[in-house]
Amino acid sequence: MNLYKRKLGLIENLFHIIHDLGGMIDVNVARVEGKVSANILQKALNCLQKRHPMLQVHIAKLADGAYFQSEDTTEIPLRVIDKQDENQWLEIAESELHQKFDIDSSPLCRVIFLRSSIDDGTSEIVVTFHHAITDGTSCMNFINKLLSYYQKIATGENIEEFTGTELLPPLEEMVNRSLISQNNLEKPEQKSASESPNPQLIIEQEVPPSQRRTRLVNRILSKDITRRLKERCKQEQTTVHGGLCAAMLLGTTKIAFNDKKSLSLSCGSNVSLRKSCQPEVKSESIGCFISIVEEIHTIKENTEFWDLARECKSKITNSISLGTPIARICSDRLQYVNEDIITQLSNQNTGRKNTIEISNCGRFNIPDNYGELKLKELYFATGQHWIGGCFWLGAVTFHEQLFCTFSHVVPLVSSNTAELLLDSVINTLETGLK
Repeated sequence: MNLYKRKLGLIENLFHIIHDLGGMIDVNVARVEGKVSANILQKALNCLQKRHPMLQVHIAKLADGAYFQSEDTTEIPLRVIDKQDENQWLEIAESELHQKFDIDSSPLCRVIFLRSSIDDGTSEIVVTFHHAITDGTSCMNFINKLLSYYQKIATGENIEEFTGTELLPPLEEMVNRSLISQNNLEKPEQKSASESPNPQLIIEQEVPPSQRRTRLVNRILSKDITRRLKERCKQEQTTVHGGLCAAMLLGTTKIAFNDKKSLSLSCGSNVSLRKSCQPEVKSESIGCFISIVEEIHTIKENTEFWDLARECKSKITNSISLGTPIARICSDRLQYVNEDIITQLSNQNTGRKNTIEISNCGRFNIPDNYGELKLKELYFATGQHWIGGCFWLGAVTFHEQLFCTFSHVVPLVSSNTAELLLDSVINTLETGLK
């Protein structure tokens, strides 16, 4: 393998600081049907690591800052656990969100294989990443390639030789800054308070970061509902993401704010910047190439679902056209972020940035089967306990179904309230399709 070394970029360093405090770790769960060999899985993992520079590095803290460094980085570890019950994977995924990566020569990725006791049963592959090296697209492609290599090794097929690639520059050096409008070059503190109203947040109990824990709940939308959602969004001149935003906003309103006639809620949406880079970053590249747009929506008693869905789409599209997500990751303020600032932000409003946040990977095109294995379900989440949204959704569509991971932070939002919010969101979405 080649030797790599470069200083962390602005957004990478931000996630590095939050990670060192214990937050913003990514976890992905692939539920796989069929007999999985731990030995073959490790070989597939080794093949995958050799092909991606970001999987070959660890973070070294040097005198002038943190660096990605590949020298002496070890293999991606695979831990095998014999499965005891069907919901064990969810407990393991939650635990992984709170386990920091070792600051030595360990890679910034680790894998747990939760092995089924039944040959043709369902096992889970839990992949955990340091957020500095990954985004939603990276995670989805990692799992696809891991299973693809597994299939080739299992069937004796040769895997083509790989010559290696360079470590890409930091995101702020690759994005096309000419896409940023003059309005977004203005410093945020120069804007009036009326332009950025304080959103209503869901905070039932305040505790310090060390006492918070990210909890996960999963749901699957049927093929029929997923198909109807896609078709109806097209008819209503919005997007599936716009529909999900509307369902989260209205569903949350019914449970958390049902006594208010009008309120402002904030909705954060992750945005991929791969196509905004020069040259464009390929989908198979592993790295962190995302930003976020945060929009304020006024919810009233007579707010209609599809009107709100169109508004969500329009506001996000407008922010992207103005270059807002690019401006965020290129902000000079990121140069001065340190542990003290992040700690202060985590104690302010208990670290809640938005009422809701959505990370939607969109449609994930994968094979129906990987030899004798079949990918049945796929979930992902990011630890929200230090900094994040009050109610978070990770969504991905594959095999014509929408797989959803909802996360909340206890005790800021109780498990009982989170279940009510989740049911309300799903009911709002299904009602909108009638």
